[in-house]
Amino acid sequence: MKFQTHFTCTAVYAAVATLLSAPVLAQTPDTIETLTVTGTRLPVQIAKLPASVSVLTEQDIQASGAVQLTDLIRGLPGVSLSQSGSPGGLTELRVRGSESNHLLVLIDGVVSNDIGQGSLIDLAHLTSANVVRIELLRGPQSALWGSGAIGGVLSITTKAGEGASAKPSINLSAGIGTQGTYQGSINAATQNGDVAVRTYANYLKTDGDNISRVGNEDDGYDNMTAGINVDYALADAHTLSAKFRSTQYENDYDGTDYVTTGLPADADNVTDGSQLSTKLAWRYAPDASAYASTVSFDYRKDDNDNTTSGVDAGGTTGERLALNWTSFYNFDNWQVAGGAEYLQRLFEQRGPVVFGDPNQKQHDNTTSLFGEATGDLVDNVFATLSARFDNNSEFDDAVSYRAGLTWQVSKTYALFSSYGKAIKTPTFTERFGYFPDSFIGNPDLTPEESEEWEVGVKADWNSVTAQMSAYSAQLEDEINGFVYDATQGVYTAANVDGESSRDGVDVEVTWLSDLAKVSASYSYLDADQTSFGIASTELRRARHQGALSVLSDLGTEKFSLYAKLAYTGTHYDTYFPPYPANAETLGLSAYTLASVNLGYQVSEKWALSLKVNNLFDTDYEDIVGYAGQERRALLSVSYNHQ
Repeated sequence: MKFQTHFTCTAVYAAVATLLSAPVLAQTPDTIETLTVTGTRLPVQIAKLPASVSVLTEQDIQASGAVQLTDLIRGLPGVSLSQSGSPGGLTELRVRGSESNHLLVLIDGVVSNDIGQGSLIDLAHLTSANVVRIELLRGPQSALWGSGAIGGVLSITTKAGEGASAKPSINLSAGIGTQGTYQGSINAATQNGDVAVRTYANYLKTDGDNISRVGNEDDGYDNMTAGINVDYALADAHTLSAKFRSTQYENDYDGTDYVTTGLPADADNVTDGSQLSTKLAWRYAPDASAYASTVSFDYRKDDNDNTTSGVDAGGTTGERLALNWTSFYNFDNWQVAGGAEYLQRLFEQRGPVVFGDPNQKQHDNTTSLFGEATGDLVDNVFATLSARFDNNSEFDDAVSYRAGLTWQVSKTYALFSSYGKAIKTPTFTERFGYFPDSFIGNPDLTPEESEEWEVGVKADWNSVTAQMSAYSAQLEDEINGFVYDATQGVYTAANVDGESSRDGVDVEVTWLSDLAKVSASYSYLDADQTSFGIASTELRRARHQGALSVLSDLGTEKFSLYAKLAYTGTHYDTYFPPYPANAETLGLSAYTLASVNLGYQVSEKWALSLKVNNLFDTDYEDIVGYAGQERRALLSVSYNHQ
């Protein structure tokens, strides 16, 4: 293991020594948060959860003035972002050095990974308008959520997903900015008797930037997202709910100059995409009973269609249908949940027939049993245990699990440790993807398996909270999607003959005072892939990353200021020069991005804000040849009535 035990023990000892050396202050109820979605199907106080988790509240999101979710997530501990330039361009998220399709993403409780695009989540199409909470839980979570949750779970809650509101309200916002940017949003909530309704819509349009090193063509982007949630209290013990979310988008993107440079070049390429999420649920929860039960049906569909100079260039459709039954039971100091799930995944690839026929349809099914228990083992020692059995139509049966302990040393300090195993089945693209000029899938792939342990410490000194964790993960049978097949003259996917290790440290500190909220984070990552005895550094993952943000009212009643610095250290990517030259691994320079949002409360209901991203217009690249987003500004006005 390259990340030596001596380093891990030293880092944890230093963290514990530092945290325990601070003065002991009593914990207040206001600092206690409850995690109810990502880490567990059972409500657990964040302070007790034996895991590393970051939470962004509605106040954080609104104060930042962020237009896209990427602006909020950049700088969170353990996060590596790879943006292919302008808004709307592919934006991948890796957690703790895992792959981009090793993170499970929930939007209002619905798994939203794109089955048609390799089961990854493209953050480019997630705007921050009408988002009220973001939770990032790091570490393996397949025991609860099944295949794909190797690196962690990202849960996003929107206005429609936060539940019923007895008080009617309406919120409006509109903005105009540089790069021909326009933004608008609306959300409303009302309740009439036993029926509660929440709905929202938001629109974003921008001319974008020129992302290639040559040329001057900007790549534009349009996004329209809407959602609604309806809750109906059918009877005292029965509640029905329905959630719907739809996104329609169009983005311009560059092609690749395969002849001269091997880098992006201006082109008339367009992607038309749509996303649809649905969740129907019935909850039975009788009063004065320790038992409750939920039956739900989730549906997710992603469509992507591409054109080049107006000519069809192919597309994909991915669908995910899940039927879930979960029962809950409380007794003494313990909570127990268990249930069953049936999942069907559908994949369609389509495109013009040139050198071969890419048109195809594939599917698989998984039947699962799962269970979870949380409670106090003894005084001040909290335990969590979860396990899952998956029977997949295409692969061998699989078992995932996770166990953790939190020891509340005092009112201020808690130590935690966990160990878990997670799986990731090969994607349809990796198995069956067919792009005759560049990639052909491998149907003989086997699932990836990851095991990770984590130890950490949490501290709460009333005005200052902190958490630090060290982890070590081993990934077996990693799937490499860039293996050259000389017999076919194209790339394919293959399981790596060796282990991939991912070891690191995550730190997060928050200080609250009467004047400001200051948050700081730092991540260290050592991620290697070993194949045939040769170790190489994992790509698009910086060894050092960090962020510092400040939120202040400047000692006034009208003004607010949010400022953030996000640092990404040196990282590596692969450059594919024109044939017959071999691929090269290149180092990309470290960079720091600054953003600021100045707010002014005009009246009780009206407010103004000015948001500037990449304040110093820093030049940077996350991916070889794709220029990062330029400085951009947005002036917004908002109205809030409730």
